[in-house]
Amino acid sequence: MSSLPAALLSPPPPEPKPEDSDEDLFTVPDVESAPGNSSPAAIEAAKVFGEGPSKSRKGRNPAEREYRRLKRLLRNRVSAQQARERKKVYLNDLESTATHLQEQNMKLEEKISTLVNENTMLRKVLMNARPKSDDSVEHNEKTGNF
Repeated sequence: MSSLPAALLSPPPPEPKPEDSDEDLFTVPDVESAPGNSSPAAIEAAKVFGEGPSKSRKGRNPAEREYRRLKRLLRNRVSAQQARERKKVYLNDLESTATHLQEQNMKLEEKISTLVNENTMLRKVLMNARPKSDDSVEHNEKTGNF
């Protein structure tokens, strides 16, 4: 016997035959029409109504489906994370705008209060500064002095 391992002495496994491929396992034969009996009108009708082999599904094996599913999930996760980031930026901007508007509102309310007080004070000064012409006219009418 030789000193080579048994794995090297055994013949290599046979290569899979084309008819043993995974694609053939997942294809469903068309039972309504025998191969070669389809007219061009029937083929066109099958394309219009979504029957028959679809180009978008052609060549998809389970590994490719899983790859596409994982790729889609990853895109979805990235998109969701970007949406969360956009929302966070939007909310921060909204909060800063709300704070700014509250501060501006407080300043305007103080200004209104100051102006109302000033207006009241000026009205009092105006009332006190007016000549008592009304009182003097009434007094003159009573006494008869014009």
